[in-house]
Amino acid sequence: MTAIPVIETKQPSRWLSIWKSVSIIFESRVATVGLVMVFFWILVGVISIFWTPYGPNAQDFVQNLPPNSTNWLGTDHMGRDIASRLMAGTQVILLKTRLPRSVASFPIPVGVAIWGVFGSLTLGTILGLNAGYRGGWSDQGIMQVLDALIAFPSIVLYLVVIAALGQGDLVVILAITVTGAPGVARLARSLTMDIKTRDYIRAAETRGENKWFIMFNEILPNARGPLLVDAMLRVGYAIFAIGTLGFLGIGLPPPDPDWGNMVNEARKNIFSNPVAVIWPALAIATLVIGLNLFADGLREELTRYQK
Repeated sequence: MTAIPVIETKQPSRWLSIWKSVSIIFESRVATVGLVMVFFWILVGVISIFWTPYGPNAQDFVQNLPPNSTNWLGTDHMGRDIASRLMAGTQVILLKTRLPRSVASFPIPVGVAIWGVFGSLTLGTILGLNAGYRGGWSDQGIMQVLDALIAFPSIVLYLVVIAALGQGDLVVILAITVTGAPGVARLARSLTMDIKTRDYIRAAETRGENKWFIMFNEILPNARGPLLVDAMLRVGYAIFAIGTLGFLGIGLPPPDPDWGNMVNEARKNIFSNPVAVIWPALAIATLVIGLNLFADGLREELTRYQK
């Protein structure tokens, strides 16, 4: 009797598995274009940590200068270099969050928009998993509260939170979390209600696994794809919301410049110096469009890959 030869299969390395996951992005032209636009602003923000042409708040030049060899994007109504202010403004949105001086004198990594989306993703996912899996009164109670929040326009919720707690980076993060959590919870609930009917969930219940274990170890890993794509879209919404609040004068406080506040200040001199309005508005638009293109392209590739 001849022995059957055993064929050894070599498992791919972890780095190769990571690269295969990342390479999905580059299979979509839309996602690649969006990633380039986002990476450009991340690079601008990183450079601004170490260098800007001039001090972002230094009033060293003539007011309302057009773009020239000294001031690449011109100056604003107070004689400040627009390019330096744009570069510094990128940090606040994407790279750092300023804590109150009573808490710490140094910022924490990652910007306000990303922390706000992370908060809404965490809170919304927990609520959506519980509502979708437990059902009954838990589902009814959670979704009724979240539906009541959705009934209010987002800008109203922003104003309520900021009026109650005052201005600050942490307050803006909380406002983004409160307004974004209901949408994330509805998505997580719908995914959970579909996944909980699968056989492997029934097998986990038969083994006597805890409900929290089933939700976070069985359901969440199979729902993370749509949740992550939705989170990328919400980063763009958060950046637009920060710009809106800054335009209204109730967004991120000084001294660091905020793109929305730059538009608000420059609009008073829009006829004498329109470029001061155009540059920060263009920065907001390109970053938000880049995030949307990246998320849309990634969603299309993930859908095609799953099929």
